[in-house]
Amino acid sequence: MSAVPSARAANVTVRDATWADARPISEMLARAFSDDPFMLYLIPDEQRRARVLPRVFRLLLKMGLPHHGCHVTSGFESATYWRPPGAWHVPFWQYIVNGPEMLGIFGSGVTRVMNAMDMVEKRHPKERHWYLQTLGTDPAKQGKGYAGAIMRHQLAVADAAHLPCYLESSKSTNIPIYQTFGFKVTGEISFPKGPTIWSMWRDARA
Repeated sequence: MSAVPSARAANVTVRDATWADARPISEMLARAFSDDPFMLYLIPDEQRRARVLPRVFRLLLKMGLPHHGCHVTSGFESATYWRPPGAWHVPFWQYIVNGPEMLGIFGSGVTRVMNAMDMVEKRHPKERHWYLQTLGTDPAKQGKGYAGAIMRHQLAVADAAHLPCYLESSKSTNIPIYQTFGFKVTGEISFPKGPTIWSMWRDARA
């Protein structure tokens, strides 16, 4: 996850993402995640990673749009992919349908990716919740409050429904920032010869 600045940006408009936004969103998220430890682990080759990261976020958007939880700020400064209660798990048939694209993205590293996803899903809480799968802000726009605005947009939806929220942070420096939004660390997931990511949970608000 990229950092979630605590500053508030003035006059930020957050809207639902559409497939027409796929290119600017995926390119922005690729920039935001260019130094992400988990992405470096999944795609170790630097040249390949730079080439395929937009395709990673384009595929995740394609899989997430039917759940109506993908949001973007008006100038594509920040974007989030949320999964609603009961929809955090990626069913096996989606891996089959998207298999050719995944092979094209990850190549011989697809087994590493599948094993990593399996580790993450096994630790995922079963209680009904909103799941923040992806949050990223363009590096040139970080620290200006865009991510905070888009984060509060969906948290308000969860709070209105009295539902908890869950995320995994792939950077330890993001943990205190997520804590300002009410998330607490609930566990760690360490990958073989790879990074650690932190599970974080936010209780439902009355």
